[in-house]
Amino acid sequence: MDFHLETLAPCHRKVAVTVPADRVREAFAEKTKEVNEQIVLPGFRKGHAPRKLLEQRFGKHLADEVRRDLVKTVLETLESEQKVQLLAAPEIDVDALEVKPDSPLALEFEILTRPEFETPTYKGLDVTLPAVEVTDEEIQAGVDRLRRRSARLEPVADAVITDADILVVDWKAMDGDSVAARDEGTYYPFGRGVLAGFVTSELDEQLRGGKVGSKATAEVKVAPDDPREDLRGKTLSLQVEVTEVQRYLLPEVDADFLAKHDFDDEKEMREEIEKGIRRAKGRVREREAEDKLVEQLVGGIEMSLPQPFVERELASWARRKRMNLEMEKVEEDEIARQVAAEEGEAKVAVEKDMRTFFLLERIADAEDVKVTEADLSGALHEIAQAYGHPVEQVLASYRDGGRLQELASQIRHRKVRDLIRREATIVEA
Repeated sequence: MDFHLETLAPCHRKVAVTVPADRVREAFAEKTKEVNEQIVLPGFRKGHAPRKLLEQRFGKHLADEVRRDLVKTVLETLESEQKVQLLAAPEIDVDALEVKPDSPLALEFEILTRPEFETPTYKGLDVTLPAVEVTDEEIQAGVDRLRRRSARLEPVADAVITDADILVVDWKAMDGDSVAARDEGTYYPFGRGVLAGFVTSELDEQLRGGKVGSKATAEVKVAPDDPREDLRGKTLSLQVEVTEVQRYLLPEVDADFLAKHDFDDEKEMREEIEKGIRRAKGRVREREAEDKLVEQLVGGIEMSLPQPFVERELASWARRKRMNLEMEKVEEDEIARQVAAEEGEAKVAVEKDMRTFFLLERIADAEDVKVTEADLSGALHEIAQAYGHPVEQVLASYRDGGRLQELASQIRHRKVRDLIRREATIVEA
């Protein structure tokens, strides 16, 4: 194949290619043979029909198949032999191509390619970060978290209501003068703003600082998908009376408590808690190191980006920004002003993200970084656990939304970031 490539703009090229007549002739012969082996024509054994008869009967089908195969071969050759890295499949009107068995095939099309840039040195870098330190206050907070796991919820006499208290309340929802719903002895986690499926912050505002016997009234709008069909969409008056204040009482750190958590003494407990905090801070510092190292690399390279991709991402940002402002009922003139004012900053962020993406892709290719089925499965399990959904549901969501490839790309880049950090030296400030 004869290729001619012309640069139109950064990452934007025009391709002219000629497929020689003998290659076209071979493609027709291959397709004709496939058809001959798949069908039976009257008077001929399977696979023995004359070529000219097949061309007469199936000429259009053969030409369509040859066109598609040749275009596919052209694109594969463009990447494998011409070393062109396509960002997306080019727009080629395959049906409009004229293909004949004894004639060369000529076609022209435009492509978007990955940016060309010099790969920076990404191994053996230095990054300066604060040393990991654990304070006595953090260790005590860890002790208190451990105590809360064994805390008991008990009534507190004459308690003043504060955040994290559990209130026991009697409530009724009034629809005008009629009681639409009611209940007694309902547990209400104070500070959450949700009681029996009714969402409101007014109850917390009115009850804060109160005691048993305190009352509050709030107007609530019932959700249109509320499981209580007779309440759906209604605006009700929610009336509440506190009958009991309960509070989690933390256990003392005594011999029984230490034995329950497999500690010999309090010193061992505090040492193990400190180790856990130090490990967690270490993981956070590793992510900070990766961010700094990648920023250092991206900031040191010159890379011209494919503008159609930049414009597409910037348009997506503008749509999201406009939608958020419309939901807040902002006036159109103000929406236009805010979008215009923030567009420059958004473009900088978009371009930085793209440079980071192409750099990590380049390093991943150089290091032959792979994403295995086990990697994908592990990531899906983490997502399912974080959101409390079944793994099968998360997998279906990613598969149906076409996001598995995006997830694989994120895992691949995470491996690259980890590689860069492991090859770097962390200098403690």
